[in-house]
Amino acid sequence: MTHNQQVSANITRLKEKIEAATSQHDLVATIRSLEHHPGPLDYKDKPWQVIGLLFMGLGGLALYSVFSRSLPYEFDYFLSVVLYYSQYWLPVAIVVFWQLWREEKGKAGFLSRYFKTPAQRMAAAGGITLVVVLMPFWGLVYWEGLQTLTLLVSGGGFASSEVGLPLLLLVIGGIVCWRLYQRKHWRRPLSERISLLDILFNNGLKALPFNGKEKAKELGQQFKEFIRGNDLREIQHLYQGHYEGELHRFDYRLYRFHYVVRRSETYTDSKGNTRTRVVRNSYYRHGLLLHFPFSRGLSLNAGSGISFSGEKYTTASNEFNRVFSIRADEEIVAARFLSPAVIEAMLAIAAEYSRPVLEINAGGDLCFAFSNDDILEHKRTYNLESPVEFASEIAKHDELEKLNGLLFQIHNLMRLTDNNFQL
Repeated sequence: MTHNQQVSANITRLKEKIEAATSQHDLVATIRSLEHHPGPLDYKDKPWQVIGLLFMGLGGLALYSVFSRSLPYEFDYFLSVVLYYSQYWLPVAIVVFWQLWREEKGKAGFLSRYFKTPAQRMAAAGGITLVVVLMPFWGLVYWEGLQTLTLLVSGGGFASSEVGLPLLLLVIGGIVCWRLYQRKHWRRPLSERISLLDILFNNGLKALPFNGKEKAKELGQQFKEFIRGNDLREIQHLYQGHYEGELHRFDYRLYRFHYVVRRSETYTDSKGNTRTRVVRNSYYRHGLLLHFPFSRGLSLNAGSGISFSGEKYTTASNEFNRVFSIRADEEIVAARFLSPAVIEAMLAIAAEYSRPVLEINAGGDLCFAFSNDDILEHKRTYNLESPVEFASEIAKHDELEKLNGLLFQIHNLMRLTDNNFQL
């Protein structure tokens, strides 16, 4: 096993321990094990760094040559020769590097049936590719393919392989460098995962199993809040919790909802032609789901971009009417719910949350949604790069003040409406 394979195996085992943790104590023990870890935890990627920088440098120089035409003649000629013969060396290099990458991942592929060592398998992959690129038809396929790819990527702006090849080299080099950056800093996303699990443990939250698209569809049948966008709709996070208030106790689910708005737009390409393309914009909503037995068939919408059915209702408060659009299955439902105390409480909520929606369906289930994305946010000073300090930080009991504040406000709504009627 190579050094990098050992690193990958050690990181995989570390991730498995973290995901298997059932308490804060388990997380702290796993973090502290990194202080004197018996195996390597850092990749040796200098050869890959050289490869990535070479590709990016060659692509950058080629683009500079195309658009500036100011390189010395000898250098420009040498560069053009290298790029011309890329139809041979570039496919071979890509295949060999790809095989090397797979070897590091322990995925040698079908070549392992015929060749025992990684060097033999890389040589075989390069040799097979070389045979293909030396065939008479290959040059036409290569340059036509580059031209087509350039045309597609640029949206019709460029159709020349003179630009497409340097861009391809830049993209390949950029992908390599970005992947190396991720490998070098693998501790950061894992630290975020540990921090999230610690927050869940400290605040009595449990991640629920679900299918994102199916869950969004299911919730869309219960609440208008989830009928947003015209493309992808998915639940990304779903946590179960329990709240114990002075008067009421309730189970709740905390979620993150992702939806996409797809639209067509026209633009003018470099040749002055008008073209159309599809643009997708992603949006996110967060919120609480719980049973609310004190009202039904009611929605309070503070400019969230969706419309609700039912009878329109206005209160005696002009300020409230400016903030919220009120719809109810029956006017009496809204009148009973929106007492002066509830109006004051909802205005306080609207001042704290962005584009809030409070929706109570016919079954007495409540969805409170908003656009703020910091409900689970908790700042950390350290991460796995400083395991001793990070372990001490994780060992503390941290409360989610914003979540607790939201739950208190929902409990307050229950307190203010439980004398009206219970369905």
